Amino acid sequence: MGCYRQSRTIPVQVGGHLPAFEPRKEAFIQATASICAASVVALLDVCVGARYCARLLRKETFPRIATWLIFEIGVVMSLAAYFASHYHSIVKAALNVTDGIVVTAILASLFIEQRGAKIQFTRNEQVCLLISCITLAAWTITKTAWIGFAGFQVVMVVAYFPTIESVWRWKLGRSPEPVETWSITAVAALIGVVIDVTGSRDYLAMLYPLRAFVLCVIIVVLVRRWERKNKTDYSLVR
Repeated sequence: MGCYRQSRTIPVQVGGHLPAFEPRKEAFIQATASICAASVVALLDVCVGARYCARLLRKETFPRIATWLIFEIGVVMSLAAYFASHYHSIVKAALNVTDGIVVTAILASLFIEQRGAKIQFTRNEQVCLLISCITLAAWTITKTAWIGFAGFQVVMVVAYFPTIESVWRWKLGRSPEPVETWSITAVAALIGVVIDVTGSRDYLAMLYPLRAFVLCVIIVVLVRRWERKNKTDYSLVR
């Protein structure tokens, strides 16, 4: 990249010169591709979130509120870190804001669905919530970049545990989580990995969508296992 700033032209072996606008054209194409991919991810996020809320309110799915409370903590950390930083981009802003809206909408739907009923957490969920709150407090007090990065990863990994526990504990009946929601989320996360690998090649940033992809795939596998056990049990009954 340094040679682009030092000279208006770049020598090539055939004796000609590459116009100075070529690097700019390449950068423009990469930026456009990243924005298009991010737009697809944001659109998937909104559509999946809206459908998830609708299914939740119709009592067709039974998510663990602890997962979405912890996701909300992660969203707050992500947005606070983004707006506090000196580096801003349309792509990151869109994805951060979209995540915030979707997670908040799902959490609000969960509270509406509860309708004032007492919210109970399992022991494991209480531990997950405690870990997340301690991580948030440590980052808030220290304002250290590496604590913020590591803390966010911890919070977002821990957030999946209540849902994983929920779909692991099989019982006869409908799965508490819809497989299509987590499948599409996994696809969106995979697109995020591709954006980071082929675009900016920011391998540290790649950890965010890669982590989401792996954990979403685990949930999808467990939901499929739930459905398979249902079919097996139903066959035995017949």
